[in-house]
Amino acid sequence: MRSELGKKKHGEIIPDEAFQSPVKMPLWGLDIVELTGHNLEAHGREEVNRLLQSGWLLLHIYTLKYPEDGVWRERPMAILGRPRNRREQAGKESR
Repeated sequence: MRSELGKKKHGEIIPDEAFQSPVKMPLWGLDIVELTGHNLEAHGREEVNRLLQSGWLLLHIYTLKYPEDGVWRERPMAILGRPRNRREQAGKESR
């Protein structure tokens, strides 16, 4: 028997649990103060890993599709956000 999850009517969006965010709050609830985007190939991946280790959050991964010399290329990309740190919050609260 086929799963009902895979079936949809024209124009109907059925959420796929595999693509649900593990964070169950709105993006603005994360208190992000800076955004950056990087490709996930070789050098870019090293930079993304460095940012993640320093406390940045991985917000989204997507495939950038673009034409180059008449050929469509694809490049994996990541969007990261830097959450406000405790010192910045304390400084704002004491004002």
